[in-house]
Amino acid sequence: MFALKRPNGEGAPEKDRKNPLDALLGRKTPDPDEALPEVDVVAGLRRILRTMPKQTSSGPAEDLDPVRGALAAIEAALYAVDAVREIIEQAYEVALSAQDVEDAGGRALLAESYDELRLSIDKSIEELDERAALLLGGGQRNLDVRLGGKAHYSVSPVRLDSSAKGLNLRPPREAFSTFEEINEVLAELDGALKKADRTAAAYCRDAQFLIARISQQ
Repeated sequence: MFALKRPNGEGAPEKDRKNPLDALLGRKTPDPDEALPEVDVVAGLRRILRTMPKQTSSGPAEDLDPVRGALAAIEAALYAVDAVREIIEQAYEVALSAQDVEDAGGRALLAESYDELRLSIDKSIEELDERAALLLGGGQRNLDVRLGGKAHYSVSPVRLDSSAKGLNLRPPREAFSTFEEINEVLAELDGALKKADRTAAAYCRDAQFLIARISQQ
Protein backbone atom coordinates (compact mmCIF):
# COMPACT_ATOMS: atom_id res chain seq x y z
CA MET A 1 0.00 0.00 0.00
CA PHE A 2 2.86 2.33 0.80
CA ALA A 3 5.37 1.35 -1.88
CA LEU A 4 4.07 3.27 -4.86
CA LYS A 5 6.84 3.82 -7.40
CA ARG A 6 7.19 5.76 -10.61
CA PRO A 7 7.98 3.95 -13.87
CA ASN A 8 11.35 2.16 -13.91
CA GLY A 9 11.72 2.89 -10.20
CA GLU A 10 13.06 6.39 -10.86
CA GLY A 11 12.27 9.14 -8.43
CA ALA A 12 10.47 6.73 -6.12
CA PRO A 13 8.69 8.50 -3.25
CA GLU A 14 9.89 7.86 0.26
CA LYS A 15 6.97 5.65 1.23
CA ASP A 16 8.97 2.45 1.52
CA ARG A 17 9.57 3.44 5.11
CA LYS A 18 6.96 2.67 7.76
CA ASN A 19 3.95 4.84 8.27
CA PRO A 20 4.10 5.89 11.95
CA LEU A 21 0.43 4.99 12.32
CA ASP A 22 1.05 1.39 11.23
CA ALA A 23 2.42 0.54 14.67
CA LEU A 24 -0.27 2.60 16.37
CA LEU A 25 -3.23 1.05 14.61
CA GLY A 26 -1.99 -2.53 14.75
CA ARG A 27 -0.90 -2.89 11.12
CA LYS A 28 1.90 -5.21 10.10
CA THR A 29 4.90 -3.39 8.64
CA PRO A 30 7.73 -4.84 6.57
CA ASP A 31 10.71 -2.81 7.80
CA PRO A 32 11.89 -3.75 11.31
CA ASP A 33 14.80 -1.28 11.22
CA GLU A 34 12.77 1.91 10.99
CA ALA A 35 12.97 4.05 14.14
CA LEU A 36 9.34 4.48 15.09
CA PRO A 37 7.37 4.38 18.33
CA GLU A 38 7.61 0.88 19.80
CA VAL A 39 4.47 1.29 21.89
CA ASP A 40 0.94 0.82 20.60
CA VAL A 41 0.06 4.37 21.60
CA VAL A 42 -3.58 4.31 20.54
CA ALA A 43 -4.23 1.13 22.51
CA GLY A 44 -2.40 2.68 25.43
CA LEU A 45 -4.47 5.82 25.19
CA ARG A 46 -7.70 3.87 25.23
CA ARG A 47 -6.60 1.82 28.21
CA ILE A 48 -5.53 4.90 30.15
CA LEU A 49 -8.71 6.82 29.36
CA ARG A 50 -10.79 3.85 30.54
CA THR A 51 -8.93 3.32 33.78
CA MET A 52 -8.05 6.89 34.75
CA PRO A 53 -9.98 7.95 37.87
CA LYS A 54 -12.82 10.40 37.48
CA GLN A 55 -12.30 13.98 38.54
CA THR A 56 -13.06 14.70 42.17
CA SER A 57 -13.22 17.94 44.10
CA SER A 58 -9.57 17.60 45.09
CA GLY A 59 -6.62 15.25 44.91
CA PRO A 60 -4.63 13.51 42.14
CA ALA A 61 -7.62 12.72 39.90
CA GLU A 62 -8.28 16.41 39.51
CA ASP A 63 -4.70 16.96 38.38
CA LEU A 64 -4.98 14.15 35.83
CA ASP A 65 -8.12 15.42 34.10
CA PRO A 66 -6.28 17.86 31.78
CA VAL A 67 -4.01 14.99 30.76
CA ARG A 68 -7.06 12.83 30.07
CA GLY A 69 -8.44 15.51 27.73
CA ALA A 70 -5.11 15.96 25.95
CA LEU A 71 -4.71 12.22 25.37
CA ALA A 72 -8.24 11.99 23.99
CA ALA A 73 -7.48 14.87 21.58
CA ILE A 74 -4.23 13.24 20.47
CA GLU A 75 -5.96 9.90 19.89
CA ALA A 76 -8.62 11.56 17.72
CA ALA A 77 -5.95 13.55 15.86
CA LEU A 78 -3.94 10.40 15.10
CA TYR A 79 -6.93 8.75 13.48
CA ALA A 80 -7.62 11.93 11.51
CA VAL A 81 -4.03 12.05 10.26
CA ASP A 82 -4.34 8.43 9.16
CA ALA A 83 -7.53 9.23 7.23
CA VAL A 84 -5.87 12.19 5.50
CA ARG A 85 -2.87 10.07 4.62
CA GLU A 86 -5.08 7.46 2.96
CA ILE A 87 -6.61 10.16 0.78
CA ILE A 88 -3.14 11.42 -0.16
CA GLU A 89 -2.17 7.90 -1.20
CA GLN A 90 -5.28 7.58 -3.37
CA ALA A 91 -4.43 10.92 -4.99
CA TYR A 92 -0.88 9.71 -5.59
CA GLU A 93 -2.16 6.61 -7.37
CA VAL A 94 -4.34 8.77 -9.63
CA ALA A 95 -1.51 11.15 -10.52
CA LEU A 96 0.90 8.27 -11.02
CA SER A 97 -1.47 6.52 -13.42
CA ALA A 98 -1.71 9.72 -15.46
CA GLN A 99 1.94 9.27 -16.43
CA ASP A 100 0.94 6.25 -18.51
CA VAL A 101 -1.92 7.97 -20.36
CA GLU A 102 -0.98 9.47 -23.73
CA ASP A 103 -4.42 10.93 -24.47
CA ALA A 104 -4.81 14.47 -23.08
CA GLY A 105 -8.55 13.89 -22.56
CA GLY A 106 -7.87 10.85 -20.44
CA ARG A 107 -5.36 12.75 -18.35
CA ALA A 108 -7.91 15.55 -17.89
CA LEU A 109 -10.36 13.04 -16.41
CA LEU A 110 -7.69 11.82 -14.03
CA ALA A 111 -6.92 15.42 -13.10
CA GLU A 112 -10.57 15.88 -12.20
CA SER A 113 -10.46 12.77 -10.01
CA TYR A 114 -7.28 14.03 -8.39
CA ASP A 115 -8.84 17.39 -7.59
CA GLU A 116 -11.88 15.72 -6.02
CA LEU A 117 -9.57 13.77 -3.73
CA ARG A 118 -7.59 16.90 -2.93
CA LEU A 119 -10.77 18.73 -1.94
CA SER A 120 -11.93 15.75 0.10
CA ILE A 121 -8.92 16.32 2.35
CA ASP A 122 -10.28 19.78 3.17
CA LYS A 123 -13.73 18.32 3.76
CA SER A 124 -12.36 15.72 6.16
CA ILE A 125 -10.57 18.44 8.12
CA GLU A 126 -13.71 20.60 8.22
CA GLU A 127 -15.74 17.67 9.58
CA LEU A 128 -13.35 16.68 12.38
CA ASP A 129 -14.87 15.97 15.75
CA GLU A 130 -14.20 18.61 18.39
CA ARG A 131 -11.31 16.70 19.96
CA ALA A 132 -9.27 16.31 16.76
CA ALA A 133 -10.26 19.82 15.68
CA LEU A 134 -8.28 21.24 18.60
CA LEU A 135 -5.07 20.13 16.89
CA LEU A 136 -5.96 19.85 13.20
CA GLY A 137 -9.10 21.88 12.54
CA GLY A 138 -9.75 25.44 11.45
CA GLY A 139 -9.74 26.71 15.02
CA GLN A 140 -6.56 24.89 15.93
CA ARG A 141 -4.47 26.12 18.81
CA ASN A 142 -1.73 24.96 21.13
CA LEU A 143 -3.12 22.45 23.58
CA ASP A 144 -1.64 23.46 26.93
CA VAL A 145 -1.77 20.68 29.48
CA ARG A 146 -1.51 21.40 33.19
CA LEU A 147 0.66 18.71 34.75
CA GLY A 148 0.33 19.81 38.34
CA GLY A 149 1.67 22.79 40.18
CA LYS A 150 3.31 25.20 37.76
CA ALA A 151 4.29 22.50 35.25
CA HIS A 152 2.71 22.68 31.80
CA TYR A 153 3.13 20.75 28.55
CA SER A 154 2.14 22.15 25.16
CA VAL A 155 0.94 20.02 22.23
CA SER A 156 1.38 21.94 18.97
CA PRO A 157 -1.33 21.98 16.28
CA VAL A 158 -0.60 21.15 12.64
CA ARG A 159 -2.48 22.36 9.59
CA LEU A 160 -3.30 19.46 7.26
CA ASP A 161 -5.66 20.97 4.70
CA SER A 162 -4.60 21.42 1.06
CA SER A 163 -3.58 25.06 1.47
CA ALA A 164 -0.05 26.40 1.06
CA LYS A 165 0.28 26.55 4.86
CA GLY A 166 -1.01 23.01 5.13
CA LEU A 167 -0.13 20.17 2.76
CA ASN A 168 0.53 22.55 -0.15
CA LEU A 169 -1.49 20.60 -2.72
CA ARG A 170 -2.39 22.94 -5.55
CA PRO A 171 -5.28 22.28 -7.94
CA PRO A 172 -4.32 20.82 -11.34
CA ARG A 173 -4.81 24.07 -13.25
CA GLU A 174 -3.61 22.60 -16.56
CA ALA A 175 -5.68 19.42 -16.11
CA PHE A 176 -2.58 17.21 -16.40
CA SER A 177 -2.05 18.49 -19.93
CA THR A 178 1.72 18.09 -19.56
CA PHE A 179 3.80 15.42 -17.90
CA GLU A 180 5.75 18.20 -16.22
CA GLU A 181 2.64 19.20 -14.30
CA ILE A 182 2.05 15.58 -13.28
CA ASN A 183 5.60 15.32 -11.95
CA GLU A 184 5.09 18.53 -9.98
CA VAL A 185 1.91 17.11 -8.47
CA LEU A 186 3.72 13.90 -7.51
CA ALA A 187 6.41 15.95 -5.80
CA GLU A 188 3.76 17.87 -3.86
CA LEU A 189 2.16 14.60 -2.79
CA ASP A 190 5.52 13.29 -1.61
CA GLY A 191 5.85 16.37 0.57
CA ALA A 192 2.30 15.96 1.88
CA LEU A 193 2.96 12.35 2.88
CA LYS A 194 6.11 13.39 4.72
CA LYS A 195 4.24 16.09 6.60
CA ALA A 196 1.49 13.65 7.59
CA ASP A 197 4.11 11.18 8.83
CA ARG A 198 5.97 13.86 10.79
CA THR A 199 2.69 14.98 12.35
CA ALA A 200 1.79 11.45 13.44
CA ALA A 201 5.26 10.87 14.87
CA ALA A 202 5.12 14.15 16.82
CA TYR A 203 1.75 13.28 18.34
CA CYS A 204 3.10 9.83 19.25
CA ARG A 205 5.90 11.49 21.19
CA ASP A 206 3.43 13.85 22.89
CA ALA A 207 1.22 10.92 23.89
CA GLN A 208 4.12 8.87 25.19
CA PHE A 209 5.34 11.78 27.29
CA LEU A 210 1.89 12.27 28.84
CA ILE A 211 1.49 8.55 29.42
CA ALA A 212 4.83 8.55 31.23
CA ARG A 213 3.69 11.45 33.38
CA ILE A 214 0.57 9.54 34.36
CA SER A 215 2.62 6.48 35.33
CA GLN A 216 4.61 8.66 37.72
CA GLN A 217 1.52 9.77 39.64
